[in-house]
Amino acid sequence: MKILCVIPHFYRPKADHAAGGNNSSDINRKAERIAVLGETISAFHQLYGNRVAGLDHWRKVAWQAASPHRAQIDVIVCTVGDNHLLNSLRISPALYRQAKFDDNFLPTRLGFGAHMAMRELAGQYDWYCYVEDDIIMTDPLFFRKRALFDAQFGPEALLQPNRFENASTFGYKVYPDYVLGRPWTTMHQDLSDRPELTMEFMGEAVRFERTSYPAAGSFCLNAAQLERWVSHPSFLDMDESFLGPLDSAGILSIMKTFRVYKPALDHGSFLEVKHGSPRWSPIVGLEQHPIIPRTDPFAGLPGHSPENDEADAGDGSC
Repeated sequence: MKILCVIPHFYRPKADHAAGGNNSSDINRKAERIAVLGETISAFHQLYGNRVAGLDHWRKVAWQAASPHRAQIDVIVCTVGDNHLLNSLRISPALYRQAKFDDNFLPTRLGFGAHMAMRELAGQYDWYCYVEDDIIMTDPLFFRKRALFDAQFGPEALLQPNRFENASTFGYKVYPDYVLGRPWTTMHQDLSDRPELTMEFMGEAVRFERTSYPAAGSFCLNAAQLERWVSHPSFLDMDESFLGPLDSAGILSIMKTFRVYKPALDHGSFLEVKHGSPRWSPIVGLEQHPIIPRTDPFAGLPGHSPENDEADAGDGSC
């Protein structure tokens, strides 16, 4: 198996960076950005490649694992000019390649530049992954789970992971991309079209549902899905209308091309990735975002009925 991971990465510090904004200009979070980018790159090699070793204290050597499931991993980091942190990474440069766009390339469109790199390498890999520079893979069975889903539901259905944060004071693992609301996505997808799927996995029925927030800071396509995507009219249309340029590059053309699903909240950990720069989990459980206890499954996604659309549209804080 061959896996391609393409990462758009940009860092240009500004002393007057606004708190709570995008970390690409926060001079106070430079060390965090360096550490998280290194972990983002390394995780692909450690979980799916051959960068696994067991320490032999007796012989004072480390034995490399020879897993039958290991894949060939290629990681490409897309940058603009010298506005990056690659020279500060504490990992071997052998773990990635740099695709350098010149200074005239708009940094806000770097995600679309990553799309270009994926198209150029079409036909060479089994999986094509777009991963923001603070998204960390955590599940060694990620691609085997995806393969099961894809075999059952076909290339027009795309299973997205749940992005999680675990920096909650109250101990919660939080999926910040759970419900956004119809007004932001109804023009791009029909949530009523096959809204729920179910698949057996290890003796359990796992539920998947169409979601108003299909973003996860990442997406992974099999070879057939990549072909479908690059031939779709929305590919590289430079549409930045979904929340902003980075969010649009991360999901908008994908949303237009596929029926996008995520594991239902009660099965959220079936497929997930970690957000290495937590932003939302520290406020979960506080007065402005209280926890609503539950013991019973939802009949459907909360807040997705038409009567709630107006209320959803008034809250842009998501």
